[in-house]
Amino acid sequence: MFTLILIFIIEGLLIFFVNQFYSFELINLQVFSTVLIAINSFAYLLLIVKYSNNKKEYLVLFFAYFVRLLFLYWDIYGREIFILPNSGMDSEMYHSNAINVLKGFDAEQGGNYSIFLGSIYYFFGEQRILAQYLNVLFGVFTIILIKKILEKIKINNRMKFSLLLLSSFLPNLIIMNSILLRESIIIFLIASSLYFFVKWWEMDSVKDLSISITLPIVATLFHSGSIAILVGYMFVIIFYNNKLQKFDINSKTVMYSLIFLSLFYVANNFYNDVLFSKFSRVSSISDITDTAALYTSGGSAYLQNLKADNLFTMILLTPIRMLYFIGSPLPWNWRGLQDIFAFIFSSLFYITTIIYSLRALTVTNNRYKNLLIGLLLFSLITMLFFSWGVSNSGTALRHREKFISIYIIMLGVSWMSLKEKLPKRAKKRFMR
Repeated sequence: MFTLILIFIIEGLLIFFVNQFYSFELINLQVFSTVLIAINSFAYLLLIVKYSNNKKEYLVLFFAYFVRLLFLYWDIYGREIFILPNSGMDSEMYHSNAINVLKGFDAEQGGNYSIFLGSIYYFFGEQRILAQYLNVLFGVFTIILIKKILEKIKINNRMKFSLLLLSSFLPNLIIMNSILLRESIIIFLIASSLYFFVKWWEMDSVKDLSISITLPIVATLFHSGSIAILVGYMFVIIFYNNKLQKFDINSKTVMYSLIFLSLFYVANNFYNDVLFSKFSRVSSISDITDTAALYTSGGSAYLQNLKADNLFTMILLTPIRMLYFIGSPLPWNWRGLQDIFAFIFSSLFYITTIIYSLRALTVTNNRYKNLLIGLLLFSLITMLFFSWGVSNSGTALRHREKFISIYIIMLGVSWMSLKEKLPKRAKKRFMR
């Protein structure tokens, strides 16, 4: 995977170097971008041989890449005919602020992602298509990482292939990986973090644990809410005993608690503006509800009149807001075909995964039970973090996609757990 990123960086450096001696016109840059994407596409086709166990997997990874590439070109050249969902106001904001960064001005909006895009434009020229192409690469890398996690936790071949298809062709994920939004890089960082977390879970490696903790911090530079997954890790690391393979409380619990509290203190006091900018405005219950009210604009807003003025009311209402975050647009809020499409191909996936996971917890002698508890904890904490910060179906749809790798792995683990309850004959068919 990193071979393609290295090729991309080398290409950027070469273009930057050549541009010092010869000033490219826009048409030349467009030609260059097309040539670079063609070269990288060929490199990708060679690379996925390494990650494919058979022809079927190769074809899935092949089409997953080219479908995203098709959506990318449509978003650039076909938007006058039809604009892809979630592409528009925010993507244009990131692009215009990246141009400001390129010209030496501050990014008025978009934060670190606008600065990141401005850096790409600095080397490649003002070529939006290459910035979006990088999102395509992050998208297919995420699929490969999900596949590697499924193999590591020994999900059977039939389920693994089904989940590979799911992660490759979920419509909303394809769009997130193709347009100019920060979601694609965050999804990739969270998936990478989960991969190293699972390695730590199985091997108890300090190196893997360190990487899994570091990656969400990097993701936080693009969106503060990404810290939610790190909070989930913190609870599992504190209470899970790798050697005994169970949750318990011992001397390690106290030690890790002190370490995490110290790290949080340092981060909050010295890097608050960088890591926790979204939370710096919150100092009371009313601040949280006021923040929720800020995002109730637009036709897809939900729970506009659901407010909390004290902690008890907030606790009572939070499960409702968590449901809306994970399931919006819910049927009673549908406005048309686009909402129905979003529910079927996004909301239904998350709701079904939660239901399957809760059912799987009831299975006795379940070898995946501890991992499933950890994954459920991650999902609940991310839902909790975003429940009061999001009051709009479109925004909820984007934010929950950041953690999609957790849900795909959780669905696989739940399926493997539930098959233990099947009769012997059905279990054989299920395991093929």
